[in-house]
Amino acid sequence: RPSDRILGAPLLKVQNLWVDMPGETVRDVSFEVRQGEIFGIGGLAGQGKLGIGNGIMGLYPAGGKVFLGDKPIYLNDPRFSLSAGMAFVSEDRRGVGLLLEEPIEWNIVFTAMQTQDAFTRSLFGGLVKWRDDRAIAAAARQYIDALEIKCVSGRQRAIELSGGNQQKVCLAKAFAVKPKLLFVAEPTRGIDVGAKRLVLDTLIRTNRENGTTIVMTSSELEELRSVCDRIAIVDEGRISGILPPTAPVEEFGLLMLGTTRNGNGNGINEADRTVFHNE
Repeated sequence: RPSDRILGAPLLKVQNLWVDMPGETVRDVSFEVRQGEIFGIGGLAGQGKLGIGNGIMGLYPAGGKVFLGDKPIYLNDPRFSLSAGMAFVSEDRRGVGLLLEEPIEWNIVFTAMQTQDAFTRSLFGGLVKWRDDRAIAAAARQYIDALEIKCVSGRQRAIELSGGNQQKVCLAKAFAVKPKLLFVAEPTRGIDVGAKRLVLDTLIRTNRENGTTIVMTSSELEELRSVCDRIAIVDEGRISGILPPTAPVEEFGLLMLGTTRNGNGNGINEADRTVFHNE
Protein backbone atom coordinates (compact mmCIF):
# COMPACT_ATOMS: atom_id res chain seq x y z
CA ARG A 1 0.00 0.00 0.00
CA PRO A 2 1.27 3.53 -0.74
CA SER A 3 0.83 4.63 2.89
CA ASP A 4 3.26 1.93 4.07
CA ARG A 5 6.20 3.44 2.20
CA ILE A 6 9.09 5.07 4.02
CA LEU A 7 9.66 8.59 2.69
CA GLY A 8 12.28 11.26 3.14
CA ALA A 9 12.48 14.76 4.57
CA PRO A 10 10.15 17.56 3.42
CA LEU A 11 10.94 18.69 -0.14
CA LEU A 12 8.10 21.15 -0.82
CA LYS A 13 6.87 23.53 1.86
CA VAL A 14 3.87 25.74 1.15
CA GLN A 15 2.85 28.42 3.64
CA ASN A 16 -0.26 30.62 3.47
CA LEU A 17 -0.56 30.37 -0.31
CA TRP A 18 -3.21 32.37 -2.12
CA VAL A 19 -3.86 32.27 -5.85
CA ASP A 20 -5.97 34.53 -8.06
CA MET A 21 -7.21 32.05 -10.68
CA PRO A 22 -10.64 32.41 -12.32
CA GLY A 23 -13.02 29.71 -11.14
CA GLU A 24 -10.73 28.61 -8.30
CA THR A 25 -10.59 29.68 -4.65
CA VAL A 26 -7.17 29.50 -2.99
CA ARG A 27 -7.14 31.59 0.17
CA ASP A 28 -4.74 30.25 2.76
CA VAL A 29 -3.14 26.92 1.86
CA SER A 30 -0.29 25.36 3.87
CA PHE A 31 1.16 21.85 3.53
CA GLU A 32 4.40 19.91 3.10
CA VAL A 33 5.33 17.19 0.62
CA ARG A 34 8.03 14.65 1.44
CA GLN A 35 10.91 13.63 -0.79
CA GLY A 36 9.81 10.66 -2.91
CA GLU A 37 6.13 11.08 -2.08
CA ILE A 38 3.13 11.03 -4.38
CA PHE A 39 0.96 13.65 -2.70
CA GLY A 40 -2.65 13.91 -3.81
CA ILE A 41 -4.88 16.97 -3.83
CA GLY A 42 -8.63 16.51 -4.18
CA GLY A 43 -11.85 18.36 -3.54
CA LEU A 44 -15.02 19.54 -5.21
CA ALA A 45 -14.95 21.72 -8.33
CA GLY A 46 -13.97 25.34 -7.78
CA GLN A 47 -12.74 24.83 -4.20
CA GLY A 48 -9.09 25.51 -5.03
CA LYS A 49 -7.42 22.21 -5.86
CA LEU A 50 -6.44 23.24 -9.40
CA GLY A 51 -5.31 26.69 -8.34
CA ILE A 52 -2.54 25.40 -6.08
CA GLY A 53 -0.28 23.95 -8.77
CA ASN A 54 -1.06 26.74 -11.23
CA GLY A 55 -0.15 29.34 -8.62
CA ILE A 56 3.08 27.71 -7.47
CA MET A 57 4.21 27.31 -11.08
CA GLY A 58 3.61 30.99 -11.77
CA LEU A 59 0.73 30.72 -14.23
CA TYR A 60 -1.59 32.91 -12.14
CA PRO A 61 -0.96 35.72 -9.61
CA ALA A 62 -0.07 34.21 -6.23
CA GLY A 63 1.32 35.09 -2.82
CA GLY A 64 2.55 33.36 0.30
CA LYS A 65 5.75 31.39 0.82
CA VAL A 66 6.94 28.32 -1.08
CA PHE A 67 10.22 26.45 -0.53
CA LEU A 68 11.79 23.65 -2.55
CA GLY A 69 14.19 22.08 -0.09
CA ASP A 70 15.64 25.09 1.72
CA LYS A 71 15.43 27.42 -1.29
CA PRO A 72 12.58 29.92 -1.66
CA ILE A 73 10.54 29.74 -4.84
CA TYR A 74 9.75 33.12 -6.33
CA LEU A 75 6.09 33.10 -7.29
CA ASN A 76 4.66 34.67 -10.45
CA ASP A 77 7.69 33.57 -12.48
CA PRO A 78 7.16 30.34 -14.48
CA ARG A 79 10.73 30.31 -15.77
CA PHE A 80 12.12 30.45 -12.23
CA SER A 81 9.90 27.57 -11.13
CA LEU A 82 11.15 25.46 -14.04
CA SER A 83 14.79 26.34 -13.45
CA ALA A 84 14.40 25.46 -9.75
CA GLY A 85 13.59 21.86 -10.69
CA MET A 86 9.80 21.82 -10.91
CA ALA A 87 7.59 20.85 -13.85
CA PHE A 88 3.86 21.05 -14.47
CA VAL A 89 1.39 19.02 -16.49
CA SER A 90 -1.61 21.33 -16.80
CA GLU A 91 -5.25 20.28 -16.74
CA ASP A 92 -5.62 22.38 -19.91
CA ARG A 93 -3.43 20.31 -22.21
CA ARG A 94 -4.70 21.93 -25.42
CA GLY A 95 -4.58 25.50 -24.17
CA VAL A 96 -1.41 25.41 -22.05
CA GLY A 97 0.29 22.05 -22.28
CA LEU A 98 0.90 21.60 -26.00
CA LEU A 99 2.13 23.41 -29.08
CA LEU A 100 -0.65 21.86 -31.12
CA GLU A 101 0.63 22.78 -34.57
CA GLU A 102 4.17 21.59 -33.84
CA PRO A 103 5.58 18.04 -34.12
CA ILE A 104 5.42 15.64 -31.19
CA GLU A 105 9.20 15.62 -30.81
CA TRP A 106 9.36 19.40 -30.61
CA ASN A 107 6.64 19.41 -27.94
CA ILE A 108 8.59 16.89 -25.88
CA VAL A 109 11.92 18.74 -25.85
CA PHE A 110 10.90 22.40 -26.10
CA THR A 111 10.76 23.22 -22.37
CA ALA A 112 14.02 21.40 -21.63
CA MET A 113 15.71 23.31 -24.47
CA GLN A 114 14.40 26.67 -23.26
CA THR A 115 15.24 26.25 -19.58
CA GLN A 116 18.24 23.91 -19.52
CA ASP A 117 19.90 24.22 -22.95
CA ALA A 118 19.23 20.50 -23.31
CA PHE A 119 19.25 18.90 -26.77
CA THR A 120 21.65 21.53 -28.10
CA ARG A 121 25.21 21.52 -29.40
CA SER A 122 27.76 24.22 -28.63
CA LEU A 123 29.72 25.68 -31.52
CA PHE A 124 32.72 28.01 -31.55
CA GLY A 125 33.60 27.40 -27.92
CA GLY A 126 30.05 27.84 -26.70
CA LEU A 127 29.44 31.16 -28.44
CA VAL A 128 26.71 29.61 -30.55
CA LYS A 129 24.20 26.92 -29.57
CA TRP A 130 22.44 24.85 -32.18
CA ARG A 131 19.69 22.33 -31.70
CA ASP A 132 20.80 18.72 -31.82
CA ASP A 133 18.25 17.10 -34.12
CA ARG A 134 19.66 13.64 -33.57
CA ALA A 135 19.37 13.94 -29.78
CA ILE A 136 15.86 15.38 -30.12
CA ALA A 137 14.71 12.49 -32.31
CA ALA A 138 16.28 9.91 -29.98
CA ALA A 139 14.65 11.43 -26.87
CA ALA A 140 11.28 11.64 -28.60
CA ARG A 141 11.50 8.00 -29.66
CA GLN A 142 12.39 6.98 -26.10
CA TYR A 143 9.30 8.67 -24.64
CA ILE A 144 7.03 7.58 -27.50
CA ASP A 145 8.00 3.98 -26.83
CA ALA A 146 7.91 4.22 -23.03
CA LEU A 147 4.49 5.90 -22.94
CA GLU A 148 3.11 3.96 -25.89
CA ILE A 149 2.17 7.15 -27.73
CA LYS A 150 0.25 6.09 -30.82
CA CYS A 151 1.54 8.17 -33.71
CA VAL A 152 2.98 7.90 -37.21
CA SER A 153 6.32 9.30 -36.09
CA GLY A 154 7.83 11.94 -33.84
CA ARG A 155 7.29 14.44 -36.63
CA GLN A 156 3.50 14.10 -36.55
CA ARG A 157 1.71 17.23 -35.32
CA ALA A 158 0.32 17.11 -31.78
CA ILE A 159 -3.09 18.34 -32.92
CA GLU A 160 -3.56 15.13 -34.91
CA LEU A 161 -3.35 12.89 -31.83
CA SER A 162 -6.20 11.57 -29.68
CA GLY A 163 -6.78 13.13 -26.27
CA GLY A 164 -5.08 10.26 -24.48
CA ASN A 165 -2.01 10.47 -26.65
CA GLN A 166 -1.86 14.25 -26.27
CA GLN A 167 -1.83 13.72 -22.51
CA LYS A 168 1.06 11.30 -22.84
CA VAL A 169 2.99 13.92 -24.82
CA CYS A 170 2.38 16.40 -21.98
CA LEU A 171 3.84 13.87 -19.54
CA ALA A 172 6.83 13.25 -21.80
CA LYS A 173 7.43 17.00 -22.00
CA ALA A 174 7.52 17.19 -18.20
CA PHE A 175 9.72 14.10 -17.83
CA ALA A 176 12.23 15.53 -20.33
CA VAL A 177 13.23 18.30 -17.92
CA LYS A 178 13.98 15.63 -15.28
CA PRO A 179 12.24 17.53 -12.46
CA LYS A 180 12.77 17.05 -8.74
CA LEU A 181 9.09 17.83 -8.26
CA LEU A 182 6.29 17.26 -10.75
CA PHE A 183 2.83 18.81 -10.52
CA VAL A 184 0.21 16.87 -12.47
CA ALA A 185 -3.35 18.21 -12.78
CA GLU A 186 -6.22 15.95 -13.87
CA PRO A 187 -3.84 13.50 -15.59
CA THR A 188 -6.59 11.20 -16.89
CA ARG A 189 -9.30 13.71 -17.79
CA GLY A 190 -10.93 12.95 -21.12
CA ILE A 191 -9.03 9.77 -21.93
CA ASP A 192 -10.18 6.15 -22.21
CA VAL A 193 -9.88 3.55 -19.47
CA GLY A 194 -6.85 1.78 -20.94
CA ALA A 195 -4.95 5.02 -21.39
CA LYS A 196 -5.88 6.09 -17.84
CA ARG A 197 -4.20 3.04 -16.34
CA LEU A 198 -1.08 3.54 -18.45
CA VAL A 199 -0.80 7.19 -17.40
CA LEU A 200 -1.18 6.33 -13.71
CA ASP A 201 1.28 3.44 -13.97
CA THR A 202 3.76 5.76 -15.69
CA LEU A 203 3.53 8.26 -12.83
CA ILE A 204 4.09 5.50 -10.29
CA ARG A 205 7.06 4.12 -12.23
CA THR A 206 8.61 7.58 -12.59
CA ASN A 207 8.24 8.10 -8.86
CA ARG A 208 9.69 4.72 -7.90
CA GLU A 209 12.50 4.46 -10.45
CA ASN A 210 13.61 8.09 -10.76
CA GLY A 211 12.74 9.29 -7.27
CA THR A 212 10.58 12.07 -8.70
CA THR A 213 8.32 13.63 -6.08
CA ILE A 214 4.82 14.11 -7.49
CA VAL A 215 1.91 16.34 -6.51
CA MET A 216 -1.17 15.01 -8.28
CA THR A 217 -4.47 16.88 -8.44
CA SER A 218 -7.57 14.98 -9.50
CA SER A 219 -11.34 15.12 -9.33
CA GLU A 220 -11.35 11.31 -9.12
CA LEU A 221 -10.95 10.28 -5.49
CA GLU A 222 -10.43 6.60 -6.29
CA GLU A 223 -7.67 7.58 -8.70
CA LEU A 224 -5.90 9.46 -5.91
CA ARG A 225 -6.39 6.59 -3.48
CA SER A 226 -4.84 4.14 -5.95
CA VAL A 227 -1.51 5.96 -6.34
CA CYS A 228 -0.98 8.53 -3.56
CA ASP A 229 0.81 8.23 -0.22
CA ARG A 230 -1.33 10.97 1.33
CA ILE A 231 -4.29 12.96 0.07
CA ALA A 232 -5.15 16.55 0.98
CA ILE A 233 -8.72 17.73 0.51
CA VAL A 234 -9.33 21.38 -0.35
CA ASP A 235 -12.53 23.12 0.70
CA GLU A 236 -13.26 26.84 0.27
CA GLY A 237 -9.65 27.60 -0.58
CA ARG A 238 -8.05 25.86 2.39
CA ILE A 239 -6.77 22.40 3.25
CA SER A 240 -9.58 20.87 5.29
CA GLY A 241 -7.56 17.76 6.09
CA ILE A 242 -4.91 15.27 4.99
CA LEU A 243 -5.60 11.53 5.05
CA PRO A 244 -3.86 8.31 4.03
CA PRO A 245 -5.37 6.58 0.98
CA THR A 246 -6.63 3.78 3.20
CA ALA A 247 -8.96 6.09 5.16
CA PRO A 248 -12.68 5.37 4.72
CA VAL A 249 -14.36 7.12 1.80
CA GLU A 250 -16.75 8.72 4.28
CA GLU A 251 -13.89 10.66 5.89
CA PHE A 252 -12.92 12.14 2.54
CA GLY A 253 -16.55 13.04 1.94
CA LEU A 254 -16.76 14.89 5.25
CA LEU A 255 -13.65 16.89 4.40
CA MET A 256 -15.08 17.85 1.01
CA LEU A 257 -18.14 19.16 2.80
CA GLY A 258 -16.00 21.17 5.21
CA THR A 259 -16.76 18.92 8.18
CA THR A 260 -13.96 17.95 10.58
CA ARG A 261 -13.95 15.29 13.23
CA ASN A 262 -12.29 17.50 15.83
CA GLY A 263 -14.80 20.30 15.31
CA ASN A 264 -12.24 23.10 15.66
CA GLY A 265 -12.19 24.14 12.02
CA ASN A 266 -8.54 23.22 11.55
CA GLY A 267 -9.22 20.08 9.54
CA ILE A 268 -8.17 16.48 10.00
CA ASN A 269 -4.44 15.96 9.84
CA GLU A 270 -3.57 12.29 9.53
CA ALA A 271 0.00 12.70 8.27
CA ASP A 272 1.25 10.69 11.25
CA ARG A 273 -0.44 7.60 9.83
CA THR A 274 2.19 7.63 7.08
CA VAL A 275 5.64 6.31 8.01
CA PHE A 276 8.35 8.90 7.39
CA HIS A 277 11.99 9.32 8.23
CA ASN A 278 14.29 12.27 7.72
CA GLU A 279 17.41 11.92 5.64
